[in-house]
Amino acid sequence: MRSKPRLFAFSHICSQSYITGAEKLLLFMLKELIPYFNCTLVVPNTGYLSAQAEQAGVAIIVQPIPISVPLYLSQPHLMEELHKFRSHSDYAALVQLLAEQRPDVVLVSTSVHPMPAIAAKELGIPVVWMLMETIRLTPYTSASVALIERYSDWIVGISESTLQPIRMFFPHLAHRMMLLPPSWHIDALRPTSWLTNRENRRNRLAIKHQHKLIGFIASSIYENKGFIPYIKMSIEIATRHPNAMFLVVGNPVDRPLFDSGIDMVRQAGLLERFRWVQFEDQIETIYPAFDLLVVPSLTAEGFGLTALEGLIFKKPVVAFASGGLAEIMAATGNAANAVPVGDIGGLIARVDALLHSGDLYTIGEKNAHAADLAYGLTAYRIKLLRLLELLRANTIRVPHLVRGSGPVIYLLEGGILRPFRSEAAVIEAGYSLDQIMEIDDATIHALPKGEPIGRLELSVAIQTPAPPAPMSRSRSRKGRRGTRVRGGKKRSSKSRGRASTRRRSVSARKRSARRKRRG
Repeated sequence: MRSKPRLFAFSHICSQSYITGAEKLLLFMLKELIPYFNCTLVVPNTGYLSAQAEQAGVAIIVQPIPISVPLYLSQPHLMEELHKFRSHSDYAALVQLLAEQRPDVVLVSTSVHPMPAIAAKELGIPVVWMLMETIRLTPYTSASVALIERYSDWIVGISESTLQPIRMFFPHLAHRMMLLPPSWHIDALRPTSWLTNRENRRNRLAIKHQHKLIGFIASSIYENKGFIPYIKMSIEIATRHPNAMFLVVGNPVDRPLFDSGIDMVRQAGLLERFRWVQFEDQIETIYPAFDLLVVPSLTAEGFGLTALEGLIFKKPVVAFASGGLAEIMAATGNAANAVPVGDIGGLIARVDALLHSGDLYTIGEKNAHAADLAYGLTAYRIKLLRLLELLRANTIRVPHLVRGSGPVIYLLEGGILRPFRSEAAVIEAGYSLDQIMEIDDATIHALPKGEPIGRLELSVAIQTPAPPAPMSRSRSRKGRRGTRVRGGKKRSSKSRGRASTRRRSVSARKRSARRKRRG
């Protein structure tokens, strides 16, 4: 029985203290791919993601690989940075890993992780590039998009927002792109524990039953997550609703920003109404405690997993309509609660209206049902099967012939480059010259070299006789006098000697015959 094909997935990070949205999405996808592939996760270090993946039956390989933020930000020095990365020992180790292991397909996660895609594609390994962020639009976006197009076989976006830059510059690539929004395993969220978790968490935070807890949650708290807009909105809502309380969940990686927000709360005299919790990886213990969730992201979100999680946990959600967030809110009937990016007044108005509605529970129930229809496991698996069909249709391999900037042609075989002795050797071995793929010299140098292919051609020196020396004038005349011509051909001196001997013999025999007759 044929074993399952092998898939190598690459994560750009593996946090040790928390898990990011991108890591959650990759972990979920790997769990869904296990029935179809022998999955291996390649991480830069061990951490929360690798531990969870290993528990799910995914093999782990630790391989540091540099990431490229300029690819995501569409900055002018992108190619210069990638060239620098290629000269690094980590890139050589990556090439050797892929060449030796030779997986059937490589899955690259996020738009800041190009090196695994580059190495895999140059080694002839099919690449699925999963875009989880919306690439920034700048004068250099075309270069970022062109690189993704070149080093991928399929481009998978978690939202239309992530695919939009690709469609803008490569509209003809529709057959290589597909939309695969994330989903969730409801059992992993332990819904039967939500009510108990709500009571326990609120008791620990001193949140009473009559309080309305308005939440902000992010794995890392920094400017683009909209922490300051949330604080400004909260201060105004606190003056309008005496029973409103506020909970911030996340790691303040930008400490000055975090401290400035807390100072604003302190100056407003509202510090006792705010709570802060370090990031909690068991989200089923946090979301149930909220009565309402605010997601004021200032950047174009690739998807907006926090908003989807709020909907799954039956919470009303208010958000900035940034990137994928706008798609989620529209797909679940919450377009009215998605306000323009940066519109703090809009946030205040929507939160105020929801609190006045007095029916947050019913709104939350509707949200959970709408989220399941749009993004539930059934919808996800239907789309995933389409991707699997595309992968199956492209599993036929052809011999991988490569050449760098030099003239030597190589066959990549078992992680080793075997040079052909000549182009004729390529043809004699049964390959075609149009199968040759030009790759970067860094990839060529990273791989060990094997025995040459083809016959050793010996060069045979052909001896050309020297032209005869010119004859002197007297010798030329003597030669012409001693030469007899018969049938238009010159006779050699040796032939002339034999003919002279025959004439002398004939004359002697005639003289002997005349003497006998006289006698």
